[in-house]
Amino acid sequence: MTLYTEEWMKKNYTCSGCSWSGTGGDTTRGILYRGTFLELSCPTCSEFLDVLILPAEKGCAHSREGLTEEQLRAKEEADEQERQFREKCLVSADQLPDLPAGKITLSWDMEQDQTQIRNDDTVIWSEPVTYEGFDRFEQVARILKEKYGSRLMDLAPTDRSKLFLYGDYEPALAFLKKLRKELFGVDAEA
Repeated sequence: MTLYTEEWMKKNYTCSGCSWSGTGGDTTRGILYRGTFLELSCPTCSEFLDVLILPAEKGCAHSREGLTEEQLRAKEEADEQERQFREKCLVSADQLPDLPAGKITLSWDMEQDQTQIRNDDTVIWSEPVTYEGFDRFEQVARILKEKYGSRLMDLAPTDRSKLFLYGDYEPALAFLKKLRKELFGVDAEA
């Protein structure tokens, strides 16, 4: 997953389907999803390559101009809910516990309204669940990799977590498969 910057068109890509190589500017742009995610695909074989995440400040949701008092209150309430949500999220490897020496395989699970990172039956992190949380999966996976390094062999989604993890966004499966291969060397169904 690539966060939007003015340089995204210069990022290099190689297609795992046909070995095409080129830059983001050479890719085929797919669906702009919810004004937040833009799919990038191989121009030769249409294989999924990446998802470009557009920050809120690039969209109209950031502006307060022209909003009624009621809309302003609703926006402020939504902003406060987002702030409270972010306070409960993993942001640093320092928040994670030390685990015994040896290889580690963690699971991405869901219990009620919480995403739980488990080491066997032990919950090592819990935060509010997000629908279509594949971008959050990447953020958490990278923090876990920072904490546990090469000892971390995989972060595997459980069956019950997959509905909220993928949601209705079909490219999320390909994205997570690619991410798990990149971070853990795992060939998985996602």
